[in-house]
Amino acid sequence: MKNQLLKIPFILLLLSSCIVRSPKYTTLEKVLAIELGMSKTAVDNILGIQPYDLKTRNDTCTTFLYVYRLTDRRTFAFNTKPVNGKKVIGDYVKVAIAYSLEDKVISIESCSQCSDNLERTKKIDFGKVLVFVTVTLPVLLIYFGLKQ
Repeated sequence: MKNQLLKIPFILLLLSSCIVRSPKYTTLEKVLAIELGMSKTAVDNILGIQPYDLKTRNDTCTTFLYVYRLTDRRTFAFNTKPVNGKKVIGDYVKVAIAYSLEDKVISIESCSQCSDNLERTKKIDFGKVLVFVTVTLPVLLIYFGLKQ
C-alpha cells in the first residue's frame, strides 16, 4: 500500500513533463509538387493540411503560410560524409503561398523572415518539483509512521 501511494505522485509528475504542442505539417516533397496556377483547394489536397496562418491579404492577392518539416540526418562527428547517417525529422519551416483573387497560386517561397516559434515544449520546473517533494514526502512519512 505504501509503495502504491508513493508511485502515484511521481507518475503524474513524469506524465505532465512530456507535453509538446506543435502545428500540423506536411513534407518538402509535397511542397515541391505544387505548381503555379493551381487552385487553393488543389494545394490543400496535395499538402494534406489547411493553412497555418494568414500572412497578407490585400486587393491583389492573399498569402497563406503552410508548415513543413525538413529531413535531417544524425551521425557521429568523426564519421560525417555527404550521405551517411540515420534520417531524422528536422526543423519546422514555413512556406508562403500567394493566391490571386481567382484563388490561383501566383508565388511560392520559403518564409525566412517568419517567426520560428512553432514548437513549444513544457519543461520541468525543478523549483516546483523540489517544493512538491519537500512538502509531500514528510507528510507521507509522518502518515505512515503514525499508522504503524
